[in-house]
Amino acid sequence: MSGSLRIGLVCPYSLDRPGGVQNHILGLARTLRDLGHRPCVLAPGDARHQVDDLDLTSAGPTVPVPYNGSVARVNFGPVTAARVRQWLGERSFDLVHLHEPITPSISLLALRHTKAPVVATFHTATPRSRTMQVAGDVLRPLIEKIEAGIAVSEPAREVVVRHLGRDAVVIPNGFDHAWFAAAPKRSGTWRRGSRPRLTFLGRLDEPRKGLPVLLAALPAVRRAAGEVEVCLAGHGAPSLVAEADLAGCRILGGLNEPEKRDLLTGTDVFVAPQVGRESFGIVLLEALAAGAEVVASDLPAFVDLLSGPTAAHGSTFPRGDAGALASAVGGVLRGEIRHQPLARQHVTRYDWSTVGPAVAHVYAAVVAGARFPERSRDPVGRVRGTWSALDEALVARARRVLAMGPRAGGAATADDNRRLQRAATAALTAAAEGPAEHRERAESELSRMLAVVGLDGADGLRAEHDRATLARRLHNDAVAVAVGKRRPAGSANPPHVRAFEMAES
Repeated sequence: MSGSLRIGLVCPYSLDRPGGVQNHILGLARTLRDLGHRPCVLAPGDARHQVDDLDLTSAGPTVPVPYNGSVARVNFGPVTAARVRQWLGERSFDLVHLHEPITPSISLLALRHTKAPVVATFHTATPRSRTMQVAGDVLRPLIEKIEAGIAVSEPAREVVVRHLGRDAVVIPNGFDHAWFAAAPKRSGTWRRGSRPRLTFLGRLDEPRKGLPVLLAALPAVRRAAGEVEVCLAGHGAPSLVAEADLAGCRILGGLNEPEKRDLLTGTDVFVAPQVGRESFGIVLLEALAAGAEVVASDLPAFVDLLSGPTAAHGSTFPRGDAGALASAVGGVLRGEIRHQPLARQHVTRYDWSTVGPAVAHVYAAVVAGARFPERSRDPVGRVRGTWSALDEALVARARRVLAMGPRAGGAATADDNRRLQRAATAALTAAAEGPAEHRERAESELSRMLAVVGLDGADGLRAEHDRATLARRLHNDAVAVAVGKRRPAGSANPPHVRAFEMAES
């Protein structure tokens, strides 16, 4: 990517407390700086004493708000809006990158007030999110300001398509692999001491983190494997469980990054017993990079992270099943299951050296489109120009829907199928003749109708040769190719990408 961009990164959650979104934004800012760009971060709270190597501006104090099964520390309101407007006005950003742009936070305020091109990253994977459902209708004019969407996982992308009628390029969260991989050599059977260490890391008072499931499994683990050291790290008091269940556990409280690394590099089995609402799972990657074995619940995001092209890189169990968790942990402790050291190598694909440039390529496509919006046609009528990749993806998807015929939705009503066909026809017309905002609306309506008729079902997304999968993924895959996210030479593309390439040839 040529040229240095001034990029405004907006974090909705307070940097005073560690979290996956916060760590992702700070890591991205440092990576963009290393790539030659000029990132500036706006976030609630005051973490300048912790983050002194970045251009960081505080949006003011926060209040705790229940959100997505957790407690988010955010700020909102007229005073905060004034701070956001001042931050945007004092800097001439080439692009603003918002995270969780439709939560009541400074990200939503920045989306309203910015005049720069907007990229948005969606981290939430809650299919029945009332916030997302309401936002899809009430915030439509603001949502249309988003030039390009990024989802951190396929489950997060499904939520975007279902509720917002938009598509998104899937780019995972990034992390510093080398920081966690510098683990000490084990001196004996176990990494630290004479007994194995099991570690849990997450808020201790959030039901979705699944701490009671782990504690319920510990008696069976101890019967099968003997004495184990159990470390529970994270903010909050473990009020969800009886004090007796915590016997023999070390409660470490919240950890900073060096403390977290030290804990993980001495961990034999990292347990992630979450029961829902997880869109990614960066701590699983950190544990694998640190050399620990991972046992995780079978949430889709976790299964995706632990799945490799030829083998699994961690053990999974049915969410909420304490007996299955104990069995999986026992298998690891008895030496029957081993995923390291291949798992440590597997997670290098999530290192910032890979993830950062992928995000920067999206920036390049968006900024180019904002600077040079003119378009021209070649003799066969194919739209070209800086937005041609996006337009061609829309055309390809619309044509695929029309080719599937009026019964594309299967069990959908005849009226819905007709509306889907009309949406596809309107998308073709908008791509050929309409201004950018018309093309955006046409793409949104086509995505919405694909969801209405059921072409976004989980089974369809996983079926390699399902035509519904192809219809849903055409746009995403085309954008990925357009911004340079090609797979390494000699490696095979997934089946749905190969199908897309054949459809476009």
